Amino acid sequence: MREWTPELLQEMRRTGDELADETLARAVWGHDVPRINVIFRTFAAEHADIPADAPVEFIEFVQRTRGLPEGIDPLRAARGAQVMLEHATLCALALLLKSLPAGYAAPRLSRVLHMTHNLEKRPYRRALGVLQMLVNISQPGAFSPTGAAVVTAQKLRLLHAGVRQVVRKRMPEFEEAFGAPISQLDMTFTIMTFSVMVVDGLAALGVRWSDAEAEDYFHLWQMYGELQGIRPEWMPRTLDEGRAFCAAYASEFQPAADNPAGVSLARADLRMMTRLIPWPMRLLGLGSAPTVYLLRMLGPEAAARVGVRQKIRHVWCEWVALTLPILWQRLWRSLTPEKEAHDRISRLFFRTLIVGAWGDEVRFSVPQSLRDLRKLA
Repeated sequence: MREWTPELLQEMRRTGDELADETLARAVWGHDVPRINVIFRTFAAEHADIPADAPVEFIEFVQRTRGLPEGIDPLRAARGAQVMLEHATLCALALLLKSLPAGYAAPRLSRVLHMTHNLEKRPYRRALGVLQMLVNISQPGAFSPTGAAVVTAQKLRLLHAGVRQVVRKRMPEFEEAFGAPISQLDMTFTIMTFSVMVVDGLAALGVRWSDAEAEDYFHLWQMYGELQGIRPEWMPRTLDEGRAFCAAYASEFQPAADNPAGVSLARADLRMMTRLIPWPMRLLGLGSAPTVYLLRMLGPEAAARVGVRQKIRHVWCEWVALTLPILWQRLWRSLTPEKEAHDRISRLFFRTLIVGAWGDEVRFSVPQSLRDLRKLA
């Protein structure tokens, strides 16, 4: 297994995405960013025809990033997508109440995310922007050279390049303290939160996948992570290697008192999840269910780093909340045993949520200012 040495982690901290950063610099110099954003808004992830008059640097970037990662197994990636869609609701629960709060404990991430206050003011809308990515990479043919996973990764690489520029302008002290904004270290950890932490978070709730399901799901995210600009030599290759990386990344975490941005983000996340619970269920005492899930999946020590502690023990709420995921999994599989049905229903459910909040598919853009960042999905 690879050793995540302090020297390697430091190199990852200082490294961003050179190709995307260079492309954006050329676009800024040529005043082409507005044109690129128009293109982003006019095609969906599964319809990626680039206009012939697109900026040259954009066309070159798209052509250079269409190659699929070495070692990708399209069948495994498709099976991984099927695992995600078969457990779509539970995956979303783990993403919102384990993956995101886990990252909030690192000031290098929380300070960037806190900069726009979007996650505090509009957490639901922002969460659905993340959900759009899940929908895109799980589509049939997503990992073809012009498939939805490839196109989404291309858009997000340029979006991240824009965020790096904005952070450097708005927080000039950031790089000396933390290294590159949205560094290779941060991107790799984010992919691990979407893969390893979902598998382990659901297991903590009693929803355990087979080894084959978990590995296929990890392969899906591993391949997408490389498309999104993570260097292949720095991408964990297995679930256990991913867990080891997360353990090494834990050196970035800080106590709640030293990380007010992370605490604010976690509180906004819990408020959003609580508001999604129907009021009759809240009257029955289930309003604290999101906190129960977060504490169970993150663990008390990690939860405390983002300011979440168990103040009052609600035995009834805990029992119901921790029983629901297992019952839901059994009910879901018994009602729709065909995997294709799971896929269709999950996509329809997610699309309904996204369209309700955004009016259409979320289409990413390249920010050049803090104001632009506040408009981002």
